Amino acid sequence: MKFASFPKLALFSVLAGVFALTGCGASNNMALTQGNWSMTATPSAGATFYIGGNLTQSGTNLVGTMSVVKSNCYSPSQTVAFTGTVKGKNVTLTSASVGGEVITVTATGTAASLTGTYSIAGGTTCNGDNGTLTATPVPSISATWSGPITGSGGSNVTLAIAFTQAATASADGTFALTGNVTFTNSSCSLNGTVNGSFIAGPYLVVNGLTNEVSGNTGDFTYTFVFLDNPASPTNMKGDYHIVDGDCAGDSDTTPTFTKQ
Repeated sequence: MKFASFPKLALFSVLAGVFALTGCGASNNMALTQGNWSMTATPSAGATFYIGGNLTQSGTNLVGTMSVVKSNCYSPSQTVAFTGTVKGKNVTLTSASVGGEVITVTATGTAASLTGTYSIAGGTTCNGDNGTLTATPVPSISATWSGPITGSGGSNVTLAIAFTQAATASADGTFALTGNVTFTNSSCSLNGTVNGSFIAGPYLVVNGLTNEVSGNTGDFTYTFVFLDNPASPTNMKGDYHIVDGDCAGDSDTTPTFTKQ
């Protein structure tokens, strides 16, 4: 008995279809950039706030430890844990309950840029809050940032901060910052160091020790600092204060430092 021949082209087409059905899967899920992420949340009513910190992906699972900043619902010092998934180009994140409030994020996009929505359920302060959200990884800010400051040191004083950002996150989801500071044209401060400082998303808190012209030491803070563009920052702006030392009491609420 003779069997009808099966065209090779048809056979290849069948095999290709089988491979397509059995081989597509996890490989179609995007791999998000790991590390420090910034999320900008714009409520349907109210002021914009930020969610920032460490976000990592393992397979389709996401784990984040982040801080919520400029929100009426959370303290900036409050660490919020997130878990979620990546399916194709779709991302979902859900926070642990903090004071009964749970944040849910639904977004889509690329490995380095997401857009979507958020909502808050539970609690008594922000239950029902919702709006749009954009998210992006924040590159390391390791570099020298400098700008003018005012005070008793004179209006032409320039402060330069050479930051070094930790490559891995701390347990609270922040990335530690260390470095050196240099004052130019100051009548009281020469240089110093950065310590006890961090970045979480687009938000920085900077503390430093200064070496004074007199030989004394002092302390300064540069707090409530935000990057101008989390995806590609070139400037940062916050509140500068001399806590003690020869320039104690000096402050500048508008200094902008530019990446050199």
